[in-house]
Amino acid sequence: MAVLLACAATLGAGLSAEAPSLVRFSDPPDGATLPHPPTVVIIAFTEAPDPKLSQLRVLDTAGHQVAGGHMSPVLGAPTTVSFALPPLTDGVYTVSWRTVSAIDGHVATGVFAFAVGAQPVPPIPITAAPPAVPPSPLGVTGRWGLDAGYGLLLGGAWVDLLAFQEISLGVLLLVGVGDAVALIGAAMVAEAARENARIDWSTFLGTSLAHGMELVVVPLLAAGVAVLAAWLLRGTARRIALGICAGLSALAMLANALVSHAASSSLAWLMIPAHWLHVLAYAVWIGGLAAVLVGIRGLPSIEKARAVGRFSIVAGFAFAAMILTGLVRGIDELGSLSNLFMTTFGWLILAKTALFLTITPLAATNRWRYVRMGVAGIPPLRWVSRGEVALAAIIMVAAAFLTTLPPPSFIRPVAAQKFPQLVVEGVDYSSTVRVKLDVAPGYPGVNRFTVTVHDDRTGVPVSDARLYLLFDLASRPEIGESVLDLRGLGAGTYSAVASRLSLTGTWTVTVVVETARTTYDAVFSVTSAAPPRGQPSPSAKTGP
Repeated sequence: MAVLLACAATLGAGLSAEAPSLVRFSDPPDGATLPHPPTVVIIAFTEAPDPKLSQLRVLDTAGHQVAGGHMSPVLGAPTTVSFALPPLTDGVYTVSWRTVSAIDGHVATGVFAFAVGAQPVPPIPITAAPPAVPPSPLGVTGRWGLDAGYGLLLGGAWVDLLAFQEISLGVLLLVGVGDAVALIGAAMVAEAARENARIDWSTFLGTSLAHGMELVVVPLLAAGVAVLAAWLLRGTARRIALGICAGLSALAMLANALVSHAASSSLAWLMIPAHWLHVLAYAVWIGGLAAVLVGIRGLPSIEKARAVGRFSIVAGFAFAAMILTGLVRGIDELGSLSNLFMTTFGWLILAKTALFLTITPLAATNRWRYVRMGVAGIPPLRWVSRGEVALAAIIMVAAAFLTTLPPPSFIRPVAAQKFPQLVVEGVDYSSTVRVKLDVAPGYPGVNRFTVTVHDDRTGVPVSDARLYLLFDLASRPEIGESVLDLRGLGAGTYSAVASRLSLTGTWTVTVVVETARTTYDAVFSVTSAAPPRGQPSPSAKTGP
């Protein structure tokens, strides 16, 4: 399992390459020019944010904060927040936001800009927008533990009750282990959410994230008490206690569905039951199979063969339910066929599907061959079943990542803006970092300068650096060199709005990246030409 989690952590490092925008719309919209200053910023997200953990900052063109703080919920619109603005003067303003999903604790960041009574400002290029925070190894491990615990808890309980004539203490012990694993996983998920939100536990416990986790943890705690009672009791009372444990585990899975991505779907009335049934079916099949392996240890017998037969009948229906509900959930979360092949979320679904197809012939071999062999089929069935459980454990790693990523259907691409732009790209003198400079609109006057910096060998974003631009117009030496500091937006992206390209001509723009260890320089030639006839210069003021 350590190897699997190490691979999961490695995969997580690559997930940050996806930069989804979780904003449905904003008011003011990105790149807007307003004749009068707004009094409030309104942002609607695809998932309900936790207002207590979501923050917003408004910056002027010098990078100074003119407003900032927590966002306020909008009554009757759980996915929408607002932020009251102080009186604003004419100029260009950048809105930087950071939210924590109230559904699953996913952290997302973003920026957009608007102008008041001034020249229009191009929006920040979507390719340079800061990506969502990648899943943490702690959160992914916790999700894996929670799902594994669900499987052992419900799967073990129903197998001990219905597949075996007498309750097996070994299977009962497995049920208790499953409950403990689920509780530990829930605690890890909560801690990962708290770390992502960068708050202490006293603050976290008052958030909607914590309240959602309570819905999951309380039934799990009660199920633990029921398992303990079943261990201490005998006869019918033991079976009743184990039945209560199975019901509570199903209730915990329902609570999990209520705080999953399914709850944010436009078809939540259908997706929540589908998600719940999907997890139930997995627990009945794979969790039940693990319990059967514990229950049929030792010498094969007729009773063990009959127990395997009973399990096989129920597992067949669970297998079909997993396929149907998985298909329904996949269609809803992907949104389009292209997202299956063009997004990390889609790749993980493909990986799950491939592994699932690998399990299918193993399950079919057990059901149609070894189960029919009766007592003689138990030894080979054990070996094949161990393979099924091992592959299922790997599938659960992909599933754990999926629960920490926003589904592609939730992502609304920012509408393309009709702003021209100049884009140049290259490496520094030592070929250590790759730098991309985006200048929009590229005419003399006010422009937005956006720079993205990545390690040229690994592709890892270069963040937490000081980055500034040096401007020199060789044809006009009397102007002299000017400097522009860019503000870091995270994930290797830096941006500023300024009028450094004040004249037409070919400018030498040097991007200087200062890190804690060294300095990198990348030199570009940028030609600032007059705008086409009929299009105002970005330095021209636009009014009502």
